[in-house]
Amino acid sequence: MQIRQLRYLVVLAREGHFGRAATALSISQSALSQALQQVERHFGTSIVDRGQSGFHGFTEQGEAILQWARQSLVDHDRLLKPELGRGGELSGSLRIGIAPVVMSIVALLTTPYSERHPDVSLTVLAKNVPEIERSLRAFDIDAGVTYLDGVTKPGLRRYVLYEESYYLLVPSDHALRGRDSIDWLEVGDWPLCMLTPDLHMRVVLQRSFATVGKEPKAVIETDCSLGLFAHVRSGKWLTIVPQTYFYLLGDLAYFRAIPILNPLVLSTIGLVIQEKTPLSPLLQSFIDSVEGSDIAGQLARYRWRGDADTRPS
Repeated sequence: MQIRQLRYLVVLAREGHFGRAATALSISQSALSQALQQVERHFGTSIVDRGQSGFHGFTEQGEAILQWARQSLVDHDRLLKPELGRGGELSGSLRIGIAPVVMSIVALLTTPYSERHPDVSLTVLAKNVPEIERSLRAFDIDAGVTYLDGVTKPGLRRYVLYEESYYLLVPSDHALRGRDSIDWLEVGDWPLCMLTPDLHMRVVLQRSFATVGKEPKAVIETDCSLGLFAHVRSGKWLTIVPQTYFYLLGDLAYFRAIPILNPLVLSTIGLVIQEKTPLSPLLQSFIDSVEGSDIAGQLARYRWRGDADTRPS
């Protein structure tokens, strides 16, 4: 069995179609089929579920072999491109999947690492919780940063980074602008611009409203945080954001932020990786950097303080 045959398996899993996989590999479909049959003969079991209409996925044994193939390719490529240079410095690349809500503070994760390891390139990809889980399993990313309560798949190691709380964002001239706090029941009475239901922050917000028996009035939905800010900027809409957004926004004059209490809702954000030993030097160095950056302490300096300057003292 050859390395290229393992790549064929991985590409077929990614494309989910014999024809598309063959095209991506620049080989004929018959050559792909022959290579897969050779792998099946090697293991003495059926790997691919074939039907009259083509590819139907992998068998149970095939899934296990596919996972082994993915890990083998990662190890193979790492040996071809050592992560330690001649002087002992780290080099290479890391791919990080980031929940959209974390993008506002992503520089707190990447900048300290890049300053310490300038020869390592970082690729940051926005992904929701299921996408992070799938991408970790497929070795498409090396680590994820997301809501830990949304991570359900086995075989993933978790590191707690910080907790986010929630604020109602209102235009600066809104009737609620002078409030010191507001509860979830009252927030539910106002028409809101909210993130779409497929994003985990919306799941958290829906649960929060459910605890007080309220269904929010999501009149406008968007899958992009910029869409939330744009609607508040219009002076016509309210939205809900985590306090981490104030790291990015500062104390902009066009909005006011009101803490939402009763109950106080906290969501844990953390780092997620594949559970394996040993970890690669690159991944271990990233974990060490993130854990040593005290993200929670840094974010505490950017809590909303009304008309006060939100820049760190």
